[in-house]
Amino acid sequence: MRLMHFTSLVFVSGALFLGGCRLVALGQINDTAQKSSIPPETEQEMTELKRLLQKSPGDPAVLFTLAMDYATIGEKAKAIELLEEMSLAHAGLDPQAPAGRAFVSIQDDPRFRALVARIEKGNPPIVHSTKVFVLKEKDLAPEGIAYDPVDRKFYISSVSKRKIVVVGEDSNAADFKKSGQDGLGETLGMKVDSKRRFLWVVSDSSAPGGAAGENVMPTAADKQYGVFQYDLKSGALLYKHLLPAGSRGFLNDVALTARGEAFATNTGTGEVFRMSPDHDGVEPFMPADTVPQANGITVSSDDRVLFVAGSLGVARVDIASRRVKMLSKPRSISDAGLDGMYFYKGSLVGIQNPDLHPGRVMRYYLNSAMDQIERTELLESYNPLFEVPTTGTLVENSLYFMANTQVDKLTARGSMPPAEKLTDLVVVKLNL
Repeated sequence: MRLMHFTSLVFVSGALFLGGCRLVALGQINDTAQKSSIPPETEQEMTELKRLLQKSPGDPAVLFTLAMDYATIGEKAKAIELLEEMSLAHAGLDPQAPAGRAFVSIQDDPRFRALVARIEKGNPPIVHSTKVFVLKEKDLAPEGIAYDPVDRKFYISSVSKRKIVVVGEDSNAADFKKSGQDGLGETLGMKVDSKRRFLWVVSDSSAPGGAAGENVMPTAADKQYGVFQYDLKSGALLYKHLLPAGSRGFLNDVALTARGEAFATNTGTGEVFRMSPDHDGVEPFMPADTVPQANGITVSSDDRVLFVAGSLGVARVDIASRRVKMLSKPRSISDAGLDGMYFYKGSLVGIQNPDLHPGRVMRYYLNSAMDQIERTELLESYNPLFEVPTTGTLVENSLYFMANTQVDKLTARGSMPPAEKLTDLVVVKLNL
């Protein structure tokens, strides 16, 4: 099985899912000569993508994703042809993205190398961010970050160590919750409710597997995903908002309304769930397949609109009616594959996952109805520090985010390589 996009790391039927970024199952990239049959899930996806192309000819994200599929099944010429067509939109998508392993079979093809060179020549690096602090715990594999403006502290998640780290004004880091405490599994997206003094953290409620003394990523069957709600004053766990046992997919990111409600995306199923701050439990808010590979999520400042990032674009959801509409935009704009996404002064700020680009931060300016992207601003791109930037957090008029999570180095056992093969983790600040 292959699929998904980069924000958490889970293992399903031997496939590796980095929750907001498409990775191919180990050993699944095949030449046509090696494997003539197409996996059913790939064939189904390709059929749907071709249907979407008929509705939206030249859509760069659809072309890019379909090229991935063709590369994965060994049809190299067709993959390159689709990427060539994709490049005509000038949306800046770059198939050289290190996580785009679906293109490993064509990465040495002269046509592919020439295509990448043209794309990168037309989109030179833009680096405006500055370093804020460094985490020396190199093997943390962080995915989520949140900021508490009251205590002026950052909270950072960990996929590999299944804990929560807190960083104070002195930039010193400590454990807010130790590995496995309160039943924490891999910790992912998180948000702070500064008014009510809550920390919301997406995680799975499970214990690591393996023999005594080992710390091995539990299997999908052992996991029960949910959102952990903590009291920031006492550090106490208030509620575990868990999906029913046996639920498909995995929760990924979380957003909060001014009223204190929480919404969480299920990347595996395309669902969204709603949670109350006053009791445990999850309420289905958007059914499966509403937003394929739902990932980043944010709420408008007036609490009327929920924005949900999917693999092919951002969906606008009217919270009162639950009416869903994909944001319209010019062909030259791609809002696909946003991992972290944040509503800021009538716009969306998004970190585009490394499926589609080695790493860039975009700002999408919306019309007054908030149903159309009128223009974009490229805020950061090709930063040498970048190694799978995932999510961030707004602090006044700036976006703070992790430049080099290195989650692409997670092994099939859920561990990170030795420290000498890793670099210090850098959090950067980007003025908006």
